[in-house]
Amino acid sequence: MKIKEVTNYLEERFPLCLQEDFDNCGVQCGDVEQEITGALVCFEMSEKVIEEALAMNANLVISHHPLMLKRGICKIEPTNRVGSVICKALGHNMVLYSMHTNIDSAEGGGNDVFAEKLDLRNVRVLVPSEAEGMAEHNGLGRIGTLSEPMPVMDFLRYVKTKMNLQVLRYHGDTSKIISTVAVCGGGGASFIEDALRAGADAYVSGDIKYHDFFKAENRMLIADIGHYEGEFFIKEIIYKALKEKFSNFAAAISKMDILEVLYL
Repeated sequence: MKIKEVTNYLEERFPLCLQEDFDNCGVQCGDVEQEITGALVCFEMSEKVIEEALAMNANLVISHHPLMLKRGICKIEPTNRVGSVICKALGHNMVLYSMHTNIDSAEGGGNDVFAEKLDLRNVRVLVPSEAEGMAEHNGLGRIGTLSEPMPVMDFLRYVKTKMNLQVLRYHGDTSKIISTVAVCGGGGASFIEDALRAGADAYVSGDIKYHDFFKAENRMLIADIGHYEGEFFIKEIIYKALKEKFSNFAAAISKMDILEVLYL
């Protein structure tokens, strides 16, 4: 089986047309016409991930975050992290492939699973995709309702438990009751106003800057759980898609690509 048969299938499930304009989903480097020997799924590519793939004889590495965006690097040299990863991969005839905002937006992708983890009901897309014919079930963010309304502090503890968090940051009126919840995995500060317009009582996302918390003007609770913490499960989505379709090559989830963040 050629690598392109695998990537073609993934693109059927999570179409590349769903990626944002700035993004660079799909093949990062390598020849998809070669026979596949194995696949390793990671969140972030690194030299350690490439070495892990070599150890399991995998020549396809699939990440969530791409190595390069459309406005990214212009030269590929082993003088920085991105260049070193690409040079190492090409030196071993590997294909590097990324599934970023296309899997964030797609039906059954990252944001749907995020909503499932919070047990949201009557879930719909927060910001529908602008790709032709894709708006109904695809787009960034999701919004739905809790099975039972909760006071703010109970809701925040609920989020910590459901998302297995050590900490979270929040701002808003703590006297309110939370019923309608919007979510967006990764960095979702740009969709705060969309969550407000959609009638959310709370918005859960990551990478919320200090001034972003003021955008809701206390009309909506904003909870920042972190970038990785709202997307870590995307590796499992990709791995499950591979295992459901293919049985003629080994696939695994990387153990080497987690950015270690320590808390005092």
